Amino acid sequence: MTIDTFFLWRREVHKTFHEITASADLEAALQQQTEALGFENYAFLIQHPVPFTRQRLFLFSTYPQAWIKRYEEENYFQSDPVLQVCQRTGIGVAWSAELFRESGNLWQEANQFGLQSGFSCSAMAANRALGILSMSSAQLIKTSELQHELEAQLHYLADLSLSVLERFSDSAMLVLDNDFSQRELEVLKWTAEGKTAVEISLILAISEHTVNFHQKNMQKRFNVSNKTQIACYAAATGLI
Repeated sequence: MTIDTFFLWRREVHKTFHEITASADLEAALQQQTEALGFENYAFLIQHPVPFTRQRLFLFSTYPQAWIKRYEEENYFQSDPVLQVCQRTGIGVAWSAELFRESGNLWQEANQFGLQSGFSCSAMAANRALGILSMSSAQLIKTSELQHELEAQLHYLADLSLSVLERFSDSAMLVLDNDFSQRELEVLKWTAEGKTAVEISLILAISEHTVNFHQKNMQKRFNVSNKTQIACYAAATGLI
């Protein structure tokens, strides 16, 4: 693929995704692109940045249902090297036996369910939701030889997919209720700086009671138990 053909492809794909009128139509668009790139199935996994120890996951996929069930039963989310590599956005990874060498039976079982080769890459939304797009085939495709092309294409498709879901306020993209007032954001920023309620009240020229009110309100909206968590969640989701 030349630079010219890449940008031509990019324009056509952007038009296709921009014309999507409902988040449910995204799956058909991704399947179409998957086949156009020479693969058969895709999986688009969305990972929320918080809570830190029990991150919420959303999966859009045309993988065999039996494989998805097996993957979940074995909790391969914890050992899948593809998910680990794709925590860094824009870094494409070609699947290989070597990549899965320390992942137990994951690679062998994937092969048995028809995933003989594949490629993955990720993108990140403004709210820090991570979208990992993977494409697979039952055929042996030398994806490592197409590293740069596939990396650019899957990264762009993942980015467009996140944008589509965000545009329609799909539940997969609702990390936190972030409809904060300007005053709440100011209190949030100073809380993250480690300022006490008294100090924030002096800085913003409001009462200590008002500061405490805003902080308690944000704790409820973030579903957290203290001010430290408020600051951590706000930073993790790009609010501050």
